[in-house]
Amino acid sequence: MKKIDGFVMRRLGQEAMIVAESVDLIDFDRIVSLNSSAAYVWENLPDSDFTIQTIIYLLIDRYDVDEAVARKDAEDLVKVWLKAGIITE
Repeated sequence: MKKIDGFVMRRLGQEAMIVAESVDLIDFDRIVSLNSSAAYVWENLPDSDFTIQTIIYLLIDRYDVDEAVARKDAEDLVKVWLKAGIITE
């Protein structure tokens, strides 16, 4: 998977969102609000390719959860991000 170029995380007070940097990419269906865990993952994913396992490792390292919980959370997160069109497979 890979982040789609032109989408960045912005913080507005306590809220974190993924938004388009370019007018060409603006689609209000693609604005994604992030909880603190998702924001942590986004900030720590490489700009190059990553896998679901990358996200799992980030969650385990930060939150000390077991792999099954991290895998479920990572899979749910990827589904949302794919649907929003902010990452590719």
